[in-house]
Amino acid sequence: MLEEEATMRELLIIFQEGFDEANITVTVNGKQARRDVGVSTNPILGIANEVSVELPAKGAQVGVEVTNRGLKAITKVSGRPKSVLVSIEDGRLVMKEGTGREALL
Repeated sequence: MLEEEATMRELLIIFQEGFDEANITVTVNGKQARRDVGVSTNPILGIANEVSVELPAKGAQVGVEVTNRGLKAITKVSGRPKSVLVSIEDGRLVMKEGTGREALL
């Protein structure tokens, strides 16, 4: 059991600005990890949602697709990423690595 736990790790994905009733699919290495419907950014907090997905210890490609807007982005994560920040800027889906301290209180 400990060996299995050591091979997986958790990644926090924080959806920030630009989401309005978005249907979001998150993939890890091409396989659907989760799907959320009707996600909208809270204008006061600047956060739409935050979710956790499990990643293999050796790194992974994490993809996010906003299916009802035709937006898609993929980023490669390796090492020990704490979080990935996702926003919609100028009609594009933007993903960047975070520090892990961005989580909602």
